[in-house]
Amino acid sequence: MKYRPEIDGLRALAVMPVILFHGAVPGFSGGFVGVDIFFVISGYLITTILMNDLEQNSFSMLRFYERRARRILPALFFVILCCLPFAWAWMLPSQLEDFAASLVSVAFFASNILFWQDTGYFNAAAELKPMLHTWSLAVEEQYYIIFPPLLYVIWRWRQRWVLPFFILVFLCSLGLAQWLTQTEPSASFYLSPMRFWEILAGSICAYLLKNHDIPTSNIGAATGVVLIALSIGLFTSATPNPSLWTLLPTGGAALTILFAREGSMIAKLLSLNPFVRIGILSYSAYLWHHPIFAFARIRYVEEPHGWFLATLIIATFVLSWISWKFIEQPFRATSSFSFSRGRIFAMSGIALGALIAFGTSVYLQNGVPTRQTPAGESFADMAAMEENLAPNPGLGFDCVDEELVLVDTCRTSPRPPIALWGDSYAMHLAPALVASPTKLDFVQLTVSSCGPFPGLVVKVDDTYWKDCMAFNDDALKWIANSDHINTVILGSAYMPVQEDLYLRNGTMVAPEAIHRTLVRNLLSTSTYLRQRGKSVVLVSPPPQNGVSLGRCFISQRVMGLPSNACDFAETDQTDRNRAITAILKDVENEIPVVWFDDFLCEGGICKTALETISVYRDSGHLSVQGSSILGRRMDLMGIVQQEATGAR
Repeated sequence: MKYRPEIDGLRALAVMPVILFHGAVPGFSGGFVGVDIFFVISGYLITTILMNDLEQNSFSMLRFYERRARRILPALFFVILCCLPFAWAWMLPSQLEDFAASLVSVAFFASNILFWQDTGYFNAAAELKPMLHTWSLAVEEQYYIIFPPLLYVIWRWRQRWVLPFFILVFLCSLGLAQWLTQTEPSASFYLSPMRFWEILAGSICAYLLKNHDIPTSNIGAATGVVLIALSIGLFTSATPNPSLWTLLPTGGAALTILFAREGSMIAKLLSLNPFVRIGILSYSAYLWHHPIFAFARIRYVEEPHGWFLATLIIATFVLSWISWKFIEQPFRATSSFSFSRGRIFAMSGIALGALIAFGTSVYLQNGVPTRQTPAGESFADMAAMEENLAPNPGLGFDCVDEELVLVDTCRTSPRPPIALWGDSYAMHLAPALVASPTKLDFVQLTVSSCGPFPGLVVKVDDTYWKDCMAFNDDALKWIANSDHINTVILGSAYMPVQEDLYLRNGTMVAPEAIHRTLVRNLLSTSTYLRQRGKSVVLVSPPPQNGVSLGRCFISQRVMGLPSNACDFAETDQTDRNRAITAILKDVENEIPVVWFDDFLCEGGICKTALETISVYRDSGHLSVQGSSILGRRMDLMGIVQQEATGAR
């Protein structure tokens, strides 16, 4: 097929936003749509090549898969090989075990299935998985196992049915994606059937350009680029994807392919040397960027920014050029005897087998905890520390149901005088209350992400909205009607300060009114309970600086850094914590507040470890052991009792 430099330019528009998105660069919140653009480009190029082969009666499945192997595998194997030393040296046993599983899944072109079962693409844990980005390669390879033989059959049988077939499957796949994204968003994101329509968008472009005289159009091409730019700048992790919204970037890519051809202004722009150069390196850049960012985050914990982030991006393109020049190019040269078809298949089979063998071995050894850290300690000791970073459900996982749970395991006596009410930031207080020298019984009434704000809710989805609203109504009613309850402890992450907040009637609270609404809600809840003989005590969230402090604690041990390496200045707390502090200060005259800052921060520095144990399990939640130690040291239950008595 005739080379189109503007397609390489379009590749640049796809890969740069992906890299900047994973680097958390402002302005690229929708950079993940670069993958969607890649799907369209892939569908266009591969379908064009296949149709040319079919037209010339030179179609060969063997040659097709040889081309795919030459294009995909050598650079992929090279990147994986370079990742192995860093994974072995820096990854905790659980991380290395997951990494090993991802290597096996990559070898079977099934990493999208693995990550569907294991990882949300937009959550924090995903940023620590070096092979996460291979999910898109798996989707493409699964598509190209099915597509070429189907195209061959339809082409030979009824050539005029090719386009109707493309359109039918496109609509079915898009409809399935739109439906499943609302019910099973992770499955819809990762699994191939919900992505095939994006590749088929490129296939439709290929068919139209081959069989119809479509003129170039500056307006059509410019519209395509604008749609891509809007998607990159306006989409966020909350944008349903894939869905009808994804038609913006994929439609933009399709319009660019159709109308930005030789002679158009957009084609001239995309054919500029910088765009073409980046586009030529785009596959290697895509392969390199995520491992580089992931290992940087594993090693340094803090989110890359400033010059460090710029260095990582530069390193991505330097390594991309090396792998393109010395790996991609030689292996794609079919004239080279050293890399003939037979050798390509043999080398690919050996490399895939080695991946499977190594990954399986490491996985079966549970991440090889017998390894030594760079600081000379055993990774087995690190694994024991990591267990302290497990979720902290309070009195037990029975107490985190979406309905009001009053089972015996969620109370320390049949008729406790204290109720602990709130979300996961109330759960993590339970070990501290149990470990306190002052011994008083309590019942735990908690649901994750559901703050103790009756009549208010963060509307994640309709089911959550209803469940959280019902839970808080039931909890408030039960507390008010229980004569043995005299004190209520409220704990919350105060999610509404950063999320959309809704009233009971479904009306969204204006962002500027969230602070006032939460203050009013806390005061009204406290007044209602006080009128029924209950005292209310608020416990603040622990101080936070936005870093995963639990992971930081283990990382500094792995690297042999001082035990206070993760401590932070009190002035470095997040804007979110400052907003929460402002809310609690505004109610403190009416409702007593227990401030964790008073016990964790001294001399302007906030501690993150006590007695060689991490206080935190992540960026804000207390670990189980950390909560217990903190509760024992500060006598949290005693402070609550004192504050409650003073409030009566």
